[in-house]
Amino acid sequence: MDQQTEYRLVLQPEGFQSVDPLPNPQALAEFYSKLYYQAPQSASYQASYSPDELEQRYLRGRVTLNAIAQVAPGSPADRDFLEVGCGEGFQLKVAKDAGYRIKGIDFSDFGLRRFHPGLADSIEAGDAFAILDRVVSANERYDICCLQNVLEHVIDPRALMGQIRRLLKPDGVAVITVPNDFSRIQMKAEAQGLISRQYWVAPPQHLHYFNTSTLPPFMAAMGFATLDAFADFPIEFFLYHPGSNYIENSSAGKQAHKARVELDLLLAENGIAPLLGLCQAMTKCGIGRNVTVIARPSRNA
Repeated sequence: MDQQTEYRLVLQPEGFQSVDPLPNPQALAEFYSKLYYQAPQSASYQASYSPDELEQRYLRGRVTLNAIAQVAPGSPADRDFLEVGCGEGFQLKVAKDAGYRIKGIDFSDFGLRRFHPGLADSIEAGDAFAILDRVVSANERYDICCLQNVLEHVIDPRALMGQIRRLLKPDGVAVITVPNDFSRIQMKAEAQGLISRQYWVAPPQHLHYFNTSTLPPFMAAMGFATLDAFADFPIEFFLYHPGSNYIENSSAGKQAHKARVELDLLLAENGIAPLLGLCQAMTKCGIGRNVTVIARPSRNA
């Protein structure tokens, strides 16, 4: 993909922002299948994780399952769990361990085979959009469809949510996670001169920008009723101290990340339920690096 393209941001009717121009589908598919996990320069590639980092990734998966159980109670053993864009497989592993029947779809199985080779039989890799079309046409239906940090990457998020709606069983839920961009905490940091650029605007990797205020209205416009919303650790807190401002001083990034991991694990020591309550409260405050909504297709949509 052409990294030299000049982009502008366009406000969408639902309130989120998108880059213009958007890449063509062939270029985007090539980007994700050949670069996103294999290339060392890719933001999502990591050769290894520390024990704490691994535990934090599984912790996030458990928080998500706890949130699902609160709004859609039932036995995991009776439920089919689909993750579109399953990446390295951390959420799928937690779901499988909880008893769900799992399936993953992604452009590449490189990351999953590196970290969870035992899940290789549960993933279908290739042109993820073509796979999704075929799954919909085959009338496969799922109790849970999970998209973690996917919606911001696709050319047409509206069309994707239409596909997800068709994949869900009548009482199924969609679990959508996106970066919390143009958030209150980011915009305040910019207004106070704590950051010199809108670092979260990163095409062609990120094509659309949602946050705690715009994701639920987008879901409503797509025919979904939001049942719950929660955020993860607001690493942007570190921007408010010059010693830990990882954007203006990139050398602080590794320590900021390490602190976030340690604090996440500390906050989980009293149980997943209190941590989820904190994450739900952060969404109401408009903070958190990522925001997740759990939503069910509206009956009258």
